[in-house]
Parts: sequence; structure tokens; C-alpha cells
Amino acid sequence: MAGNKLPKAETDARIEKCYELRYLQNDGIKYKDWIKYCHEAYGDKSEIQYTAYWSDAGNKYQEHWREKLSKLIDPAVDELVGLLAGDDPKIRQRAIDQIFKYTGNDVEKIEANVTGNVILNWGDAISGRDPGDEQQ
Repeated sequence: MAGNKLPKAETDARIEKCYELRYLQNDGIKYKDWIKYCHEAYGDKSEIQYTAYWSDAGNKYQEHWREKLSKLIDPAVDELVGLLAGDDPKIRQRAIDQIFKYTGNDVEKIEANVTGNVILNWGDAISGRDPGDEQQ
């Protein structure tokens, strides 16, 4: 079964076939069905090698999405840079807020309705003692 190295073109064709079956069909093939397909269609490699094709097809899919997102984000970043150079401080602040969101550093704002008294303890967090109590 194993031992004979396939030409790169054949390996690439198998990865492309896996990509097609996984991602380009309405109901993508599942891993177990892919392994079964490989044994029936090729039958010349181990399950480990067929799994490697599966993994390579997944990597190709991820790379495709990274490129697509990069093409979408680059114009948005260019627009934000232009807004940062503007004269209106409100627009600059909104551009900064958007940059924070893009980088995952968005500040979450929470509205709290507090009833009753709020007690703040500025003492020693471990013992609960107020450092000023020792001086009395």
C-alpha cells in the first residue's frame, strides 16, 4: 500500500479533490466518508496519508479565507487612516474606536442601575484590615 511516492501533480490533484468534496459541494463530505472514498478511488496509500490530504485541503480553505478577508480589510483600514487625519475630533475618535474593535480591544460598556449603598473597602485585600487602623 504505502512506499511509492506519488508525483506532486497527483498529490495536488488529490488535495484538490478533497477540497472540492469538502467545501464546494452543498453537503460537504465528512472525514470518514473521505477515507472510504480514498480507499475505493485510490487504494494505494495508508489512512495516515489520506488524512494528510484532508488536512492539506483544510489548510487551503483557511488560506483562501485569509486572503479574502485581507482584501476586504485593507480598504477599510485605508479609510480609517484617512479619517484619523481629518480635522473633526469626533470623527477621529470614532476611527480610533473602530481600530480598537478590529484589533479585538473593544471596550465593553455596561449600564448599571445601582440601588442602595455602595461600600468601598480600601484596606488590605487579604486580611480585610485598613492600614490606617494600626496608627490609632
